[in-house]
Amino acid sequence: GLPAAEKDKGGASTAAKGKGNTKEDAAGGADTAEDKKKKKEEGNGKVWIVGLNGNRRSGRRLVSRKGERDVRGQVYFPLPQPPRYQEQNLDVIIVSGVSTSQAQDGVIIDDQTHGVMGYWASFYVQAGNRHAETFYGIPSYIIQETVELARKRMEKGPQNSVVRALGVELEKVSLARAQELGVKPEFMKKAIDHARESRIWPPSLFAVRRRWGGSSARKLLRDGDVLMCLEGEPVQSFRTAEKLVMDSKKESVRATVCRDSKQMDVDVKTLQLKSSGTDGEVIFFSGASLQKPPFAVSHQYGISNDEGVYVGNIQKGSPAERYRLAPTSRIVEVDSVQTPTLETFMGCVKSKQNGTSMRLKVVTLKGHERMITMKLDTLYWPTERVRGVNGQWVREVLQ
Repeated sequence: GLPAAEKDKGGASTAAKGKGNTKEDAAGGADTAEDKKKKKEEGNGKVWIVGLNGNRRSGRRLVSRKGERDVRGQVYFPLPQPPRYQEQNLDVIIVSGVSTSQAQDGVIIDDQTHGVMGYWASFYVQAGNRHAETFYGIPSYIIQETVELARKRMEKGPQNSVVRALGVELEKVSLARAQELGVKPEFMKKAIDHARESRIWPPSLFAVRRRWGGSSARKLLRDGDVLMCLEGEPVQSFRTAEKLVMDSKKESVRATVCRDSKQMDVDVKTLQLKSSGTDGEVIFFSGASLQKPPFAVSHQYGISNDEGVYVGNIQKGSPAERYRLAPTSRIVEVDSVQTPTLETFMGCVKSKQNGTSMRLKVVTLKGHERMITMKLDTLYWPTERVRGVNGQWVREVLQ
């Protein structure tokens, strides 16, 4: 949406090509004839997609297709409905000239070195009520690091394989946009030098696109902040940002950001990621399953665990369905009493008798509020709690 920028095939924002007067030129990033030749030879190399095609019914067969490696870019997918985990800070390899129907699963092999560059993977995409599948390459180093982390967890235990995150979703910004935001020319020159050395073109910087709910980043950072350094090291890719947080082994990291043309250092507390989306406890109330807002909701909508009770699902024929308590909404008040957590919610409803009517204030993911009057039916729809105890789920009738 910038006048001086356009989208390339990989989704990365690049400066519009001019005749020697682009903002990259002003930052010292003009390409010589030798640079352009090098990018043409190295940046868009020939690759092979080797994988399986077909299905179990018709039979799967090994196929290979030759394509051209495009820029290493970033992909943006619509937020899934209902919310569920979706990776965003991910460098992908984009290959042109290969139809997705020709090779569905496999690996990307460099045509010159014959080395495996990445895994040719399918990405599930949801847009409204429509579902689609698209294909990109996941770089090999990401697969290797993930396998190594899993192996370390199996050999040394979970305490030795803690995964921490900054609590932000990043997006690439062009150098032209970065200059408009006030990033200094010397820092942009470092980005250009890194792009030439790593053969990732065009050069980009990284800005905060979305902050996770309940995180320190939610309070200290702003959407649009250019993330320049972590612990004094420049952020040169999505993986660089993740590794700098992981390698620091600290509960907080120092982030250098550019905001409103000013450079500042901010100490941001990191988050320890968990493998479970349901945080240990679920309440079944009037046919609705209630829990803390799961990770996907916090990640994609910036909602923290103390901003209401999340409605995960409702059962057919229940009071929750009859009175239109919608899934993915949050109950924030019961009879004008705020219910930021499951504990406060249960404190409001545990004394309610069968047949009692109660007023619920609910909020949708988009922030729309509405009031619901619900009549309890504890005879057929009792209130129950399911908790994780010593690796097992234990059910307890509360009402």
